[in-house]
Amino acid sequence: MVRNPAWEHPWEGTIFPPGPDNPLGERWIGFWSDGKNTIGFHGTPSENTIGRAASHGCVRMKNQDIKALFDLVQMGTPVVVQP
Repeated sequence: MVRNPAWEHPWEGTIFPPGPDNPLGERWIGFWSDGKNTIGFHGTPSENTIGRAASHGCVRMKNQDIKALFDLVQMGTPVVVQP
């Protein structure tokens, strides 16, 4: 769980610092990792992409919604992903 996360593009290695152009938005809540890659819930500055196949496997949310979720969960909260 990270407030104002930085993001590294998984294929290009480009690092996006925290801020209004960061693809992760204002919060990150990771729920899966294979030790190299991670998947999680995060905000987005591009709300029009929510619900579209435009991420690297993550669940994108409005910044206001991820901030509310961030305050409701803690490390170790179980996550179940269903199609």
